[in-house]
Amino acid sequence: MELLNLEGHLRIGLTPSDQIALSLHFEDQAAADRSWLVAQADQGNAPVSYLLARVLQSENDTEADDDDELEENAKHQQIFHHLKRAAKASHSMAQFHLAECYLNGRGVKQDFTKAVELYRRLADHGISQAQIALGGCYENGEGVDQEYNTAIEWYSKAADQGNRDWLCKHFMALCLHHGFGTTQDRMKAACVFEQLANDGHSDSQLRIGKYLHWGLGVLEDRITAFEWYSKSADQGNSYGQWMTGVCYYWGYGVTKDFAKAFEWYRRSAEQGNRYGQDSIGRCYKHGEGVPEDIDTAVLWYHKSADQGHKNAIERLKELGEWH
Repeated sequence: MELLNLEGHLRIGLTPSDQIALSLHFEDQAAADRSWLVAQADQGNAPVSYLLARVLQSENDTEADDDDELEENAKHQQIFHHLKRAAKASHSMAQFHLAECYLNGRGVKQDFTKAVELYRRLADHGISQAQIALGGCYENGEGVDQEYNTAIEWYSKAADQGNRDWLCKHFMALCLHHGFGTTQDRMKAACVFEQLANDGHSDSQLRIGKYLHWGLGVLEDRITAFEWYSKSADQGNSYGQWMTGVCYYWGYGVTKDFAKAFEWYRRSAEQGNRYGQDSIGRCYKHGEGVPEDIDTAVLWYHKSADQGHKNAIERLKELGEWH
């Protein structure tokens, strides 16, 4: 029941063929006993491996706050193992979620290039979720050079398949923001992003926060910008977490607090965000919100620099740690 949405449908992406494959092996198994699933997965049953991974992911999302770091990492590795097994058998949704593991460094070393490779393969075959994810990689410059035109091309392909009303609106707002295919109008873009933000989309909450922060198409209002960043951050958006940290660090719309800045930078950095990694490096370098620790600062700067973040590279050069 925990795997069903409010309408009673499975929310973990099992296709009809997956459900048929599972039913052929279910027979009279006790529904609460998972051993038959494990046995089928060990025999190379891709739909079962995928189901196990998604069941474990669902449980982990529910119980994550109760786990220590080692236990949570072990669970992520187990999820990755099942996804990889199913992905090798050409299970498309397993490949999609495997890409997420590489993108976020969950259960495996973070590898943006590998994530993009998997997303692109699926996107080229018309899978809209992968087209959206690949568009996001181009929009944020993760694993590829940041290219808004290419991001919009992939968003557009997903939108052409009727995928998600919010995506079409996000795509339209990006065009208005950059003036792609239309007259640049950041006031209209801000209205669209605010509507999507009010609907609870974390990327749009981040966007409208930036508009208010810098006065793009709206009056500058850094107090409200901070509120939107915080809403995005609370949903686990690594860029929202980073910007919430930025606000605490510099006192934008909130009382300056290095300790809180460090905490939000840490959350962002641990999700692999290169900006968060650079910022947490600065905190360790200068002892802001955390005891000064040059070695740890260098470690985080390297993580950021390995993703091409120029500021982190410059800091490493200054410290004589960039070769």
